Amino acid sequence: MNDRNDAAAFFGKVTASTTHELQNVLAIIKENAGLMEDFIQMGPENLPDLLERATGCLGKIKEQAYRGVDLTSGLNGFAHTTDNLYAPVNIYEIAKRLIFLTKRFFLQKGRQIILMDCKNPPSFETDPVLFQKLLWNCLECLVEIPDLKADIRVTIINSDAGKGIDLCFEDPALDNASFNQRLQESAKWTDIQGSCKEMSLSPSSTVLSPMGIRILLKRSSST
Repeated sequence: MNDRNDAAAFFGKVTASTTHELQNVLAIIKENAGLMEDFIQMGPENLPDLLERATGCLGKIKEQAYRGVDLTSGLNGFAHTTDNLYAPVNIYEIAKRLIFLTKRFFLQKGRQIILMDCKNPPSFETDPVLFQKLLWNCLECLVEIPDLKADIRVTIINSDAGKGIDLCFEDPALDNASFNQRLQESAKWTDIQGSCKEMSLSPSSTVLSPMGIRILLKRSSST
């Protein structure tokens, strides 16, 4: 199996999510610019009130401009991960960018992806496109589990016990046995296992709460 064969679909979903966010940015800027134009045309009779409203509009325009820069910068970095078939990957940084770019996609499904801070993340050499697609498949796999509504917390692992990434949730309504059964029945879990084999990674379900998916670097990988 070569996951790069369907990487275009993955890139399409991430790009679509990001461009929708950029459209929202531009719509907010356009709306506030229009409001400022209306304020100017109202004349100087209520100048203090108009200045306060105009200042508020400028603040929103500035905020959305910064947001737009972050989105375009993230999308540019995402696009450049196709430059090399094999390159060093910082697990935290690549996960952070992917979660940021796909925030809207998962919020539409009623789920929030939360990346926990990591001060000393591991790196390893792999195919950056396939690794991002693997993380995407893990998130989609968890989000698609029936009746699961909990937020997903993404934690980078960097310890003597192992190096990798946990994608987990806490949901008292779902026990570990039920989760494992649903995970094993998921077609995406089969894809995840195949992708990990291709990249010499070790996938597993977490055996204790919080439940989820764990991806570890094999001991022979450089970190």
